Amino acid sequence: MASAPRDARPTRSGEAGFTFLEILLVLGIIAVAATLVAPAIDSGMRAREVRSAVRNLVATLRTLQSEARLTGTPQHLVIDPRENVLVVPEREVSVDLGPVAQMTEIRGGDLDPNGFVRVTFYPNGSTSGLDVLIDDRESVGDLGFVVSLDPLIGLVTIEEEQR
Repeated sequence: MASAPRDARPTRSGEAGFTFLEILLVLGIIAVAATLVAPAIDSGMRAREVRSAVRNLVATLRTLQSEARLTGTPQHLVIDPRENVLVVPEREVSVDLGPVAQMTEIRGGDLDPNGFVRVTFYPNGSTSGLDVLIDDRESVGDLGFVVSLDPLIGLVTIEEEQR
């Protein structure tokens, strides 16, 4: 009597593979999960862009403060809130804060007739002072930071906006 080879597997046509209904069910679950996760990913990306704009502002303030101390000459920063740009006139350098973040409120500095805010950094470490509120352009009030520049000692601080 001959026995069946050990590698041979019985095949049943009704049990092989997935049914069309099972495949549709899995695709439906994936679609629902993607719908729920996509806004969270977008929100995280927007928050990253706002934080990046805050870091750019802080880096610019600290650089100008250091330059004033090192060179012994006052340094200037011009803030254009409408264009969302920081300009260093002596170097003809501008820093764009990007399309997501926006400066929603600026206190301090010297306001000129064109709507620009000018901040001066003095060699002794003092400044004309500044507070800038940076928010997400699409959802103002959801994510915001206050960047403060102390007028006496030039200390730059970042705080989350109080809600």
